[in-house]
Amino acid sequence: MGKGGWLAQYESYLRLEKGHSPRTVGSYLDDLRLWLLLEGLSPDAKEAEIEDLVRSVDNRTARKSVLKFMEHGDTPRSVRRRLSALRSFYTYLLKRGEVELNPFHAVQAPKAGKELPSFVNARALSARIDEIYRDARDADRAEDQTHLWFLAFVTDLLFQTGMRSQEVCDLRLEALDLLGLRIKVRGKGDKERIIPIGPFLKEKIAHYLADVRTPKGEDSGRFLLSEKGRPMAHSTLYRIVKEALAPLDQYSHKSPHILRHSFATALLNDGADLMSVKELLGHESVSTTSIYTHTTFEELRKNYQAHPRSKPKKDPE
Repeated sequence: MGKGGWLAQYESYLRLEKGHSPRTVGSYLDDLRLWLLLEGLSPDAKEAEIEDLVRSVDNRTARKSVLKFMEHGDTPRSVRRRLSALRSFYTYLLKRGEVELNPFHAVQAPKAGKELPSFVNARALSARIDEIYRDARDADRAEDQTHLWFLAFVTDLLFQTGMRSQEVCDLRLEALDLLGLRIKVRGKGDKERIIPIGPFLKEKIAHYLADVRTPKGEDSGRFLLSEKGRPMAHSTLYRIVKEALAPLDQYSHKSPHILRHSFATALLNDGADLMSVKELLGHESVSTTSIYTHTTFEELRKNYQAHPRSKPKKDPE
């Protein structure tokens, strides 16, 4: 591409004047090189060829670049990033007087579809939690029994309440009302909400408080402690969920937040009212909660595929 050419000069500009990290600079240059390749220039093209191509681009050919990126297999999000790199490159050349216009300035990027939240199927998740409880009961060593039970309990707690990881880490003992079957949660913006619990979770919480929760040092009053008796850290909570969901190979995301998504999706799939789910999750707006309705529709679509006439059949010969 030529060490003293426009790309090399632009690289120096990004590093020295803009102060971008090596990773960001590399990403910009990769986007530009791909664009040149899709426009028909080989990686070893001469500087004069690059300059001629860059100067020849107008608004019409710039818009065609979007189609070429899409045909290349880029997602809308990737196309948006590549267009951003091209706008920046042409802005740089425009300031230097190398080109007369920025043809990518008004090019519209394709809209990126809103990413649906990942979740674990409620039946699969419930079966996995029950399996860990059984493994804990059947373990030979006391330390294995305690560890596995704790693993199942924390996963169960997150799935049955839909709490954020920060909320469960901050939850205090006085927030529990086992007699009233409810938990008072302090969420975002210091707002409180009440989450009801069932008799099964009440039983598990009572066992945890009586036989598992063992503070080391001065008791902080936090409800959920690590197995070492310290206030639960986010990293510890993440490791617990990751270990608990490890056998579920079909799910790539294994984090406390996916259990919150699974809680909301399970409720809506079973017919819960959208506004009720909003309150249980502690969302400010129902529009935030409504994304889960798209998730449940996808679940319904998958289930419909089991219908014997859902797939087209070949005409009889």
